[in-house]
Amino acid sequence: MTDITPLPSPLMPEDSPGPWRRSLIARPGSSGSLGSVKEEVLDYLSTPTRSSSGTRKKKTYPNLVSAAVESSSSANAQFRKNVSAHARNRSLSEFASEALHNVRPRNTTIVGPYDPQLEATRPGVHMQREAYLAEQRGFVQPAASAGAGLPTPPPSNRSVNESEEEEVRDEESHPGSLTVRVGPDMRKRRYRPVRRLGQGTFSKVVLATSQSIPPNAVLDEGSEAWLDPKYLVAIKIVEHGPAGGADEERVELGLKREVEVLRSISHPSLIHLKAFDCNETEALLVLNYCPGGDLFDLTSAHHDFLQQKVVQRIFSELVGAVRYLHSKWIVHRDIKLENTLLNVPVSALPTIADPLTYPHPLVTLTDLGLSRKIPEPPASPLLTTRCGSEDYAAPEIMLSQPYDGRQTDAWALGVLLYALMEGRLPFDAPPPRPGAKPIRGRSRTGHRIARCEWIWCRFGDDDGDWDATRGAGWEEARECVEGLLRKVSRGRYSLDELAEKKWVKEGIQTEGGLVREPHADEDMDG
Repeated sequence: MTDITPLPSPLMPEDSPGPWRRSLIARPGSSGSLGSVKEEVLDYLSTPTRSSSGTRKKKTYPNLVSAAVESSSSANAQFRKNVSAHARNRSLSEFASEALHNVRPRNTTIVGPYDPQLEATRPGVHMQREAYLAEQRGFVQPAASAGAGLPTPPPSNRSVNESEEEEVRDEESHPGSLTVRVGPDMRKRRYRPVRRLGQGTFSKVVLATSQSIPPNAVLDEGSEAWLDPKYLVAIKIVEHGPAGGADEERVELGLKREVEVLRSISHPSLIHLKAFDCNETEALLVLNYCPGGDLFDLTSAHHDFLQQKVVQRIFSELVGAVRYLHSKWIVHRDIKLENTLLNVPVSALPTIADPLTYPHPLVTLTDLGLSRKIPEPPASPLLTTRCGSEDYAAPEIMLSQPYDGRQTDAWALGVLLYALMEGRLPFDAPPPRPGAKPIRGRSRTGHRIARCEWIWCRFGDDDGDWDATRGAGWEEARECVEGLLRKVSRGRYSLDELAEKKWVKEGIQTEGGLVREPHADEDMDG
């Protein structure tokens, strides 16, 4: 799956990275608390995000974008040449998409016609996780850091008062613990890392617990089985400084935007920021932990667990969560299987008697790093940045057209629903028809997305059309997929239209709505 995510946008004149690092370095060393500088940071975060003026221009960064400008100029010259060579209404078959960022070799998931009997004997899985995402999610060890241990906070050189001496001694007895100051009174909460969950370009994520356990207790991957889940959290650690080709200022701006979005939302099926803290070297985001892994793993390794009611419930939750974001004029722009986490262990999923009446959210939509606010009417909501993953990109993004992020989020939900149903992605290379030669020519994923070319396999006949017998019981899910995976000009469903569909409305049948499971850190002011 090719990733087309760009670096964070250049700084706007009104977008200051704030007091993230420089002010914190200058804080007094003799204070017993974070003091006024720390309060300044949190006060800065708590203020509403300032909307940017439509007439202001972005600052230029010659050192950062010179290569991109050079490449863009060449691409634009070729584009003008192509335009002059074709008529106004040229065929879509002549479309050639522009080069993507970070192009990686593509994995194909289907190599032949769908055969249920053959399906049961095939070794391994059909869908393959991108190598860099597997490393980021903690499914494989990165080669450079395979032997690296859990992160250890730098030692503090500040003095303490008598009331803190006991806490300091406690921290010294638990080397490697992470301390986060929470609430208006800056209370300390200490977490002991359990294991690493993921490693990304700009951050790393560890599983940690605030449970009181003996100092000599050793925590490792097997400890999760006996630790109390009410005390488990995921802590995202973002180190200050340049990373992934972006300078320090842009990394801090991306962190600031992500924290502001997380602090502004509250929905049972969205990632929940429990607390935020930062020091001279790193920022810590305490998030809710989802023990079931992501939907990519569930779909590829445990697809038999995805019965009709489970899929209906998951999809209904995601529609509600994304509609909630849109109601706050936030578009996600990176909805995919890898960014949707299961709130219960995979082994517990078949034990849920009726998924539709389960009182707690089954999934959590996470990773708001590419989300952004869109202007409210009457301003235009159209965006131009091509971001996200190619497999989930809408035709208008592949064609480099201005797009409405709400409509592209709806498209991505259609791709996700198709994958939950079929166990494959809709725009992977189509299987050949029985007895026919493999399809050749114009088979690039971008071409198929631009033309909205996809077929049913598990639920389809030999020609890829919906088969009523194979699809018995899934008819309403089919209507949702076919209403979403179409061009905007052909009447793509909006999320408001989707929410009115009977199958979606009946996906959550809990009195009073969904409620998160109780957690020991619910009293924290995130």
